[in-house]
Amino acid sequence: MSLQGEAQPPKKGPTKLLVPLVIAIGVFLGVTLAYLVPLPFGYGPFGPPIDELRNLLIVHSILSMVVICLQVALIIVYLKVYSQTGANFALGILIMMLALLLQSLLNSPIILGFVGRYSEEFGPYLSSGDVFTIAAYSIFLYLSLE
Repeated sequence: MSLQGEAQPPKKGPTKLLVPLVIAIGVFLGVTLAYLVPLPFGYGPFGPPIDELRNLLIVHSILSMVVICLQVALIIVYLKVYSQTGANFALGILIMMLALLLQSLLNSPIILGFVGRYSEEFGPYLSSGDVFTIAAYSIFLYLSLE
């Protein structure tokens, strides 16, 4: 029984533990898919050996899956914000996140393994952009959950 003057406890929303959970899910999916899906290989006379390229693509696949999972989590958070507030700003963020998700999916080595080949000229730089993207999306998700 609740008295009318008694304050109800606030509803428990997503916690900041969601960020490491989403990253862990991304790593798990990335590792699983990197070994199940045939990765795209480019062949050229001056590229790294095929084993080195394969290892780089596996790391890139894992990192790109983490990016995709963070983007999906952000889309879910801002769908909830938009449904609660109807704010145009939240709608703008949703549209931007959907565009970035589509771009990430189209550039993912896992998707490219089904439809195309990957140029080996990128070499060790394949994953460097993903590391910065993961950091940015993690901070963005953390701040969005406050």
